Amino acid sequence: MRKQWVVLAMWALVLLSPGPAAAQSELERARALYNEGLYDDAIAAAASAKSKTSAASSATLIAARARLERFRATRDPQDLAGARAELVSLNPRSLASQEAIEWQIGLGTALFLEDQPGPASEMFTSVLPGARAKMSAAEFEKLVEWWAASLSRVAEALTGDARKVAYKSMQTDVREELDANPLSRPATYWLVVATRGTGDLDAAWNAAVAGWIRVGSQADATQLRADLERFVTQTLIPERAQARTGHRLDSRETMSEITSIGEEWKAIVARWSANGPG
Repeated sequence: MRKQWVVLAMWALVLLSPGPAAAQSELERARALYNEGLYDDAIAAAASAKSKTSAASSATLIAARARLERFRATRDPQDLAGARAELVSLNPRSLASQEAIEWQIGLGTALFLEDQPGPASEMFTSVLPGARAKMSAAEFEKLVEWWAASLSRVAEALTGDARKVAYKSMQTDVREELDANPLSRPATYWLVVATRGTGDLDAAWNAAVAGWIRVGSQADATQLRADLERFVTQTLIPERAQARTGHRLDSRETMSEITSIGEEWKAIVARWSANGPG
């Protein structure tokens, strides 16, 4: 009889103990919360999943990426330090192929947030070719955004011919991405930035107008159009006006040209808006 009770007790422990399926369920919950932007909840769910050996590495990766996103909102240095420590603790060879890509994206993001755009751009560039087939469209767009932003930061820190060369290289790379996906929002924006950086202000203007129109009624079009509007009005129009007049930015001639080009931009925007003139 005692032997039977021992056997029954052992089976009870097996049934009550969380097994691989439970660990996987907790991991999937953490990942879903991360994708929904609920980073506090994702970190808590990942902490629970970490206690299961089979899910520890994947849960650590999710927690690290959630901390990076939370740092962007709160600027709490503990989040950045925590994310760095979690990323460093992982062995990429123990991760699935997609997770290995996500790990490198996490490293690149952390480097960018630490104001290290050069190493960050190297990290993003190395994973970009293989990421398209392994990531969702939304996640891949985020990667393109980080990659292009890091390239721009590297180029902007240079001067003279070196700056133009860096922006020319960026322009080529971003153009290739836009050719592969003409509706890419980050590639649309950063092509304008890169082209302006090469000094070809008319080509940058053309890219801005084409991009503003091409984005059409896509989801999130409002944000891209707002970003383009800000860059065009605050940077591109003044530089283009000054290049045309050859005078100081605050001169009467240049200020008049700024107004003229600004009116041209407003007319294009009004004409091509959904509620614009027919």
